[in-house]
Amino acid sequence: MPPRADPNAEVVLYLRVKGGIIPAPNALGPKIGPYGLPPKVVGEKIHEATQGYKGIRVKVRIVSKNRQPTVSVVPTASSLLVKALGEGPRTIPKGQPLLHTGTVKFDTVLDIAKELRANSFALKYAGTVLEVLGSARSVGCKVEYKGTVYSPAEITEMVKAGDIEIPEYNVPYQLAEEQETE
Repeated sequence: MPPRADPNAEVVLYLRVKGGIIPAPNALGPKIGPYGLPPKVVGEKIHEATQGYKGIRVKVRIVSKNRQPTVSVVPTASSLLVKALGEGPRTIPKGQPLLHTGTVKFDTVLDIAKELRANSFALKYAGTVLEVLGSARSVGCKVEYKGTVYSPAEITEMVKAGDIEIPEYNVPYQLAEEQETE
């Protein structure tokens, strides 16, 4: 049996949960129990933190210091896109593929890229926008640009060809530093 984790040490865990729902304590127990965290308390904190993402699978970050958990949401591009589409929880059976047929404005794509810029490996902001467009393509939504609806693949080609000008955006130093330390 491995040694028990030090309860005074700072522990960082990442979990994927469905937003707005209290996870079952018996499902959380094996993941957070070895660190001395009570599953019921962590489940309630996850429920509070994910209220804005009801029905959407989202990644949460649990930081435990002295057995006191703090929970924060680490949104992914796909979860932000589904939230921007305004679609609720699944209505079709679980085994069938779910495609989101809505339309997202290009300005919303730029805002999502700004939010994800600090964690992106792209060298330029345009690369982060292309990452978000790739996620939009996998989600199945369309992108509206200047009143016309395009597929994300068409917008990607337009950005690469230079038809769409992407303004440069640098992450504020303080914001990037905070996200690294979290």
